Amino acid sequence: MNTNKIFARAFNFFRHWKVRENRVTLIEKLDTGGVGSLFDIQKECERRGLPLSFHVIRHSDYEVSLQNLPGLFALFTKKAYYMATSAHIFLNDNFMPMAYMDIAPETTVVQLWHGMGSFKKFGGSTELEPELLAELKQVNENVTHILTSSEHIRENYAEAFCVPEGKVLAIGCPQADYYFRKHNVQAIRERLEQQFPQLKGRKLALYAPTFRDDKQRDRELLSHFDFERFERECGDEYCLAVRLHPQIQSSKVPEQVPNLTGWPDVRELLLATDLLIADYSSIAVEYSLLERPILLYAFDKKWYLDQDRGFYYDYEETAPGPILTTMDDLCASVRQQSWDIGKVRAFARLHNDYFDSQSARRVAEFYFPPGCMGAEDAPKGDDTFANGENVPEGDDTFANEENQRKEKIQNMKIIAGLGNPTDKYKGTRHNVGFMAIDKLSEALGIAVNQHKHKAMTGSGFIAGQRVLLMKPLTYMNLSGESIRAAADFYKVEPEDILIIYDDISLDPGMLRIRKKGSAGGHNGIKSIISHLGCDTFPRIRVGIGGEKHPGQDLADYVLGHFSGEEKEKLDEALENVVKAAELIAMDEIDEAMNRYSVGKKKRAKKNEEV
Repeated sequence: MNTNKIFARAFNFFRHWKVRENRVTLIEKLDTGGVGSLFDIQKECERRGLPLSFHVIRHSDYEVSLQNLPGLFALFTKKAYYMATSAHIFLNDNFMPMAYMDIAPETTVVQLWHGMGSFKKFGGSTELEPELLAELKQVNENVTHILTSSEHIRENYAEAFCVPEGKVLAIGCPQADYYFRKHNVQAIRERLEQQFPQLKGRKLALYAPTFRDDKQRDRELLSHFDFERFERECGDEYCLAVRLHPQIQSSKVPEQVPNLTGWPDVRELLLATDLLIADYSSIAVEYSLLERPILLYAFDKKWYLDQDRGFYYDYEETAPGPILTTMDDLCASVRQQSWDIGKVRAFARLHNDYFDSQSARRVAEFYFPPGCMGAEDAPKGDDTFANGENVPEGDDTFANEENQRKEKIQNMKIIAGLGNPTDKYKGTRHNVGFMAIDKLSEALGIAVNQHKHKAMTGSGFIAGQRVLLMKPLTYMNLSGESIRAAADFYKVEPEDILIIYDDISLDPGMLRIRKKGSAGGHNGIKSIISHLGCDTFPRIRVGIGGEKHPGQDLADYVLGHFSGEEKEKLDEALENVVKAAELIAMDEIDEAMNRYSVGKKKRAKKNEEV
C-alpha cells in the first residue's frame, strides 16, 4: 500500500475547502515522542495566547496494520482535511506525500528539521537514487521555509533540501531553547537511577552512535564497542549507557548496560550526561551547547569518510573532541580526561548563532507577529529575548552582534513592486514593479506565493534582515490599501518600506533612487502617500520612457509592451534593482544611490550623448 500517494489524494480532495487562518498542522514524521521543535512552537503560541487550533499527524498514524485501521481511516479523512485547510504546516522531517499535493498558495509550510546543525551530510547532499532525489525536490518545492540554527550552514541546508538558499532562514532551533532554561537536573537523575540503579554514585557517560546507510553495519554496530572493558577500566567513575539513533532497529544493547534509547526526551538525557561519546551524530551539536566533554569513537572512520555520507566540514579539523578509532584510545582518553572544551565551544559556534532560550519565540513571532489575529503581545515580565539572555559576559562584540541579529529578525522591512494584476497587464511597462519583485524572488529564492494583505507576498531574509516581498493586487491606483495593511500588520515604519515602480520620465534601463519625495504624477505613489500619511519612504524608479508613436495616448503607452531593444536595457536595469534593493535592505541606501541611481546631471549628459 502506497500510503504517500493515497494520503496525497485525500489531501487534494479536501483542498477545495477554505483554508482556515487559525488552523495549524504539526507533522511529526520523525517520531520524537511529542517533544522537540514542533511542540515547542505549539507551546510558545499557546503561551502567547494566540487563538490557534493545532492538529497533529504522528509517525504512528502511518502504521499499516489491522490494529491501526482506525488510525489509517482518521489519517485519510479527518487529518487530511485539517492539513489541507491549515494556514500553517510545520514539519520535522521530509514528508514525502507532499510531492503529490496541491498545497494552497495561502498556506505556509515550514520545515523544522529534527537534527540541529549540519554535521554529517543528509538528503540532497548525499548520493540518492534518481527517483528519490526527484521526489525530494518535488516535496521541497511545496515548502515555504526551512529553518536552521546558523547563517554559516544555510548553504548546506539549501543543498540538503534541494532549494534556493533564500528559502533557508537562520532564526534558531526551537528545541535548543531547553538547554538555556533552568531545570531540576537532580530530579531527572533520580528518575534515571530509579529505573537503572547501576547509575547511582557514578557519572553518566552516554554512548550515542548514529546509523550507517548499511543494514549489516547497523546490526554489527555495538559489537565494535567493548562494554566490559569500559566498565573494567573506567567504571569506578563512569557508568556507561547507550542511546541508539531511532533508525537503528537491529543492534542489540547488552543486558548489563542501561539502554536509554526509549527515554521520552533526549534533551533530558543530555542534561544529565557528564560525558558524551558520539561518532558522526548531530546529537553532538546539541550537547555542545552545554559545553561539556565530548569524545568521538569513530572505529570505522575510513569507511564512513570514503563510502558513507561524509561531512559538510572537515571532520578532523572541526570535531568537538578527540577522534578515537580503538577501545585502547577511548578508555585512555576517559581515564586521562583528554578532551578539549575549547573545541566544544568552537563546534557550538560553528553550528549555532543563538545561545538563549528564545528560538521558539523568534519562530512564533516570525509567522504570527505580535498583534496578529487579535492576540496581544507576549506576556510581560518574560522579556529575556529583548535582554539578550545568556550572551557571554565580557564579550561586548558578541553581545552587540547578538542584539543586532535579534533586532533584524524582529523588525520586518517591506519591498513592494507596483503593477496591475491579471495576465492582461503582464509584461507591460506599467508593471515593471512586478517584474522587479519577480527578479528579486528569483535571486533571493523567496517564493512570492502567499495571498495576504491584498497582495501576493513572500517572506525571507537579505543578509540576516527579515523582508517581505509584495505585489499589490488592488490595481495600481489603490496600491496604498495593500501597503498600509502590511505595514500595520508588521508594524513597519515608512522608512522601512521600499517601493519599486515605473517612471515615464526616465529612459529604459535607467534607475533613480530616492529616500523620499512627492508622487510626481504617479497614481500608485499618490495612493501610498495618502494611506501612509507621508512621503518619507524610499523608492526605486525604473525608466520606461522612450519614443511614443505620434498621437499615442500616455495610458496606451504605459500599458503597452517593451520593444526588443528596450527589453535588453530593462533586463540590465532589473539586475541593478536587485542589487540596489539588497543594499537598501541593509540600510545602505546612500551606497545604492551612488552605485545605481542616475541623477539629474548624469541624465542630462546621457541625453546630450544621444
